[in-house]
Amino acid sequence: MKATSIIYLVTILVSFKSIAGAQQKTAVNADTSFKPKIGSFDAGYSYSPFTVNHKKMSIQQVNASLSVPIINNFKDGKLDFLLAGVSYSGLTLSGMGQTFGGTSFHSISVPITFQKSFSQKYALLVSAIPTLSSDLKDVSGDDMSYSAFAMLKIRTSKTFSYSVGAGYSRQFFGSILLPVFGIDWQISEKLSLSGTLPVSEKLKYQLSDKSIIGLSSDFGIGGGSYRLSKKTGSNYLQVQQYKNTLFYNYQLAKNFSVQISGGYNFVQKLDLYNKDQKVNWAPFNDLNKRVPLAELKKTGVTVESGISYRF
Repeated sequence: MKATSIIYLVTILVSFKSIAGAQQKTAVNADTSFKPKIGSFDAGYSYSPFTVNHKKMSIQQVNASLSVPIINNFKDGKLDFLLAGVSYSGLTLSGMGQTFGGTSFHSISVPITFQKSFSQKYALLVSAIPTLSSDLKDVSGDDMSYSAFAMLKIRTSKTFSYSVGAGYSRQFFGSILLPVFGIDWQISEKLSLSGTLPVSEKLKYQLSDKSIIGLSSDFGIGGGSYRLSKKTGSNYLQVQQYKNTLFYNYQLAKNFSVQISGGYNFVQKLDLYNKDQKVNWAPFNDLNKRVPLAELKKTGVTVESGISYRF
């Protein structure tokens, strides 16, 4: 798969990733008396500073998401559920002026996720994610993008499960159809690996009952596309980031935890495109043929903090 294809696979996985990750633990505990807590609230902040031509710039992001179980049935080691949620992502560009048509961008998603377990080994996970993504200066149907996923989850043992499926998304730059592969592996009592390969992987080590450290590789966290207002030509901004971080997670209370992390953006790219710069299908059509109106490429450090609550 070309690197470009992976980059745009990330775009349609950003909203879905937190949902898929939250459900991976359900497979590990499916044959015990423990009923997984599938409801969640997460919030976080990230700061990525860098310098271009002796001028200080930064990309700042605020994220929050809420998932509420409408249906939550657990019987004979099988979990069926229906999750409804809402998520928000705010993007702020500092030190760049109006190069990219603005400095503040917003994304609001309403994901709906359904899982049907056929047995303790097999389950089907389906998700639909409508998203409004723009500078919110003249909101309309043109600000909408749509994504959908179907994944078959296969649990081979108490310590290993994986998912295979496909994702479709209609974005401002065209439509995408690509395969998706997930993994959840309890390597040892304290060490585990999970993620959506090769887009996002997380290696965790349990220091104690309340403390976890780990390494995270994320191709596109905070990425995505945003439509600009009609005053700026209804163009769209594309954000791409690829970072590796070291994180520490501490459980403050029974279902409440905080996390801090720091790392490096090996890819950090902003592109402003004319609204007509589109392709019919990716990755079958070459996305590199698009010509940006403005572009910025700069690697740099990143720091993050976040909170998480499960119910």
